Amino acid sequence: MTTPDVVAIGDVHGCASLLEQELRPHLGSGAELIFLGDLIDRAPEADGDRRVLERVWQLQENPGAYGLAAVTVLRGNHEQMLLKAMGPRAPDEDVELWLCNGANPDLLPLARGRQAWFEQLPYTAIRGRYLFVHAGVRPQIRLEHQATDDLIWIRRPFLSRPHGLPYTVVHGHTFRQDFKVTRLPHRIGIDTGAYESGVLTALRLEIPSFATVEAGP
Repeated sequence: MTTPDVVAIGDVHGCASLLEQELRPHLGSGAELIFLGDLIDRAPEADGDRRVLERVWQLQENPGAYGLAAVTVLRGNHEQMLLKAMGPRAPDEDVELWLCNGANPDLLPLARGRQAWFEQLPYTAIRGRYLFVHAGVRPQIRLEHQATDDLIWIRRPFLSRPHGLPYTVVHGHTFRQDFKVTRLPHRIGIDTGAYESGVLTALRLEIPSFATVEAGP
């Protein structure tokens, strides 16, 4: 059985038009889409968060209709902030943290209607020799012992030195000043600052036919 290629999609941040542009070459390709989190917040276009979420839900609910093997969405720090903000007794500081990070409060009714979906978002996925995660990992810590806060928030020391895991880590969360993809032997960073740069990265990766494993929440 052949393992499908994976198309990893960096931080969308409500850039609905860019998402459609980047999806187009991959629809009908038989690939699996893996969104690396941060679908929402800081949207540069009207109603961008809602449009992005509804498009992702549409693809995920019936990937075969769009010529895809599957659609996986990982949890980012912005999905985590939203989850905390929409709790029935959310502390003011949780709501403020979400709002001051580019949130649109008009999204709350839609998000509450899909709260169970947000709650089940996994932190990682493994496909072949690639580990997909939103932010990164803490170096020299086994994957099963990683703190979930690190998986969605970490920058340094992950960005500054090899992590020691037997995978190439594909991540978003941190973009470079030149908005380029970072390619190193131990990690590939594909957040290209879409909401600021106008560049959203969708990176196609060939996955060997052995070992496809999902790591859950």
